[in-house]
Amino acid sequence: MMLAFNTDKLLKFGLINGVIVAALLMNPAYSASEDNMLFRFADEDHFERWQINNDTVMGGVSQSQIKQNQQQDLLFTGNVSLDNNGGFASTESRFTHQISAASSLTIAVKGDGKVYQLRLKTPQLSYGEAYVANFTTQADTLTEHTFTAADFTVSFRGRVVSNAPELNLLDIERIGFLVAQKQQGPFAIELHAIEFENKQ
Repeated sequence: MMLAFNTDKLLKFGLINGVIVAALLMNPAYSASEDNMLFRFADEDHFERWQINNDTVMGGVSQSQIKQNQQQDLLFTGNVSLDNNGGFASTESRFTHQISAASSLTIAVKGDGKVYQLRLKTPQLSYGEAYVANFTTQADTLTEHTFTAADFTVSFRGRVVSNAPELNLLDIERIGFLVAQKQQGPFAIELHAIEFENKQ
């Protein structure tokens, strides 16, 4: 599900009120309640250093980079090329917190109108596999995208893996983003925050 942010949501993610921003950055486990936890992708207390993984590992020539912008968010940009049977760019980081309870997660991003893939990894998966779910961004618009475990499938190098273990949101160790699907050309997405909620 995708929604454009309203004023309440902007305040919630600390994008208007500077006091809220400061509180988020100073408190690595900020939560509105015990079962409602918000983490910022650019916060080193929430995520380790983000790593780049492009199609160059398979002979492609796509390029990408990730950096922190002036608004204290992560900016993932680059160029996807289909040359040499390539066609993807991705970034990934280790999530450094234990989630005590969660039935869904919501990501806040500002995209360019392209389709991106949210990628989650747990100890239950084999090397290279990931739980994946696609989401469509709106150009120059901050949006939120909410997922439950049922929204994810297991993928390995673009192929669906059958008989894989079901996703448990409490087991997430790594979080990543990928752009592919033959969307060649420049791309840019701001990664703002991820929020876990328990509505059960």
